[in-house]
Amino acid sequence: MRGLQPPPKRETPSRIVARMAVLIVLLFLFSVTVWAAVTNQQIPLVEDLPLDAVALEDSETSEGIRFNVDDQGSSDIPVFLFHDVEISGSVMFDNLLNSIDGEVRTVAVDLPGFGLTTRIPSPGIFYTVRDMGERVSAVVEARSDGPAVLVGVGLGGKVAAEIAATRPELVAGLMIIDTDFYGGGGWVQLAERIPFVGRAMTYAFEVSGPLSGQAQAPYCEEGGWCPSPDQVEARAVIAGIAGTTYSLHGFRNTTPAANVPSLLEDITAPTIYVWSEDGPVPESSVERFMEEFGDAELESFDVFQAVQESSGAVADLVVELAG
Repeated sequence: MRGLQPPPKRETPSRIVARMAVLIVLLFLFSVTVWAAVTNQQIPLVEDLPLDAVALEDSETSEGIRFNVDDQGSSDIPVFLFHDVEISGSVMFDNLLNSIDGEVRTVAVDLPGFGLTTRIPSPGIFYTVRDMGERVSAVVEARSDGPAVLVGVGLGGKVAAEIAATRPELVAGLMIIDTDFYGGGGWVQLAERIPFVGRAMTYAFEVSGPLSGQAQAPYCEEGGWCPSPDQVEARAVIAGIAGTTYSLHGFRNTTPAANVPSLLEDITAPTIYVWSEDGPVPESSVERFMEEFGDAELESFDVFQAVQESSGAVADLVVELAG
């Protein structure tokens, strides 16, 4: 006598949907892996210009790193400008420099791994704000006979704050623009830390990919600042320098040691915080900064990027701080 056999399972709609969902996920992962492999192979083919082949008008060297410097104008107290996370570096200060128009001496510095400064292809201590602050302070010291005004946007604001906290004798005044000392970054930055795929994400979204233009001007299509043709051309040259993607990827994958809020209380220089109300820094972060710092002056602008869209007003603040 045959044993009883269970009836065959029926294909319920929920089972079919589950199988389809798994298939879609597998296809997506396969597509991303193939895309990342092709993109990673493409990077060294596109970025083939040796940095040493780019002629610099001016530079400073600190512990083996060659800093690109744009030093112009004359005044008793120089103003040092430090840019945000953007491969074109100090090119982003063109609007501000035009608005300052030689009223004070300005020294725009490309930070390590950015602009035309030495590439650093691996994550590590070079990309912590503490180390960048030490190296950049050597540039400030070499270019100034006395205390200077430091102006920093985003990452540059963290570097400027680090120098003001650890080398107060170098700083006569401090301006921090749209710097989030407490935020953790967006989904792109998180994706850039994924092994194998991360480097391709850096290239696609922040260097030469189809969406990389938004890294320089994220609010252009929304009515904010858009780069000039000269700035676009300069960025294209920088994007072709060997090691650019590797350097930015190294920065994104360094342990976030760049917030320095515990040192804000050590800053004694007159400080102005410039906040773009429609920009990426949340009001809660600005309020926390003002509470922890205490003596800073807050200047708010109803724009996406104050340093670009309100460059004249920001320039007036810079000149006043250096006056």
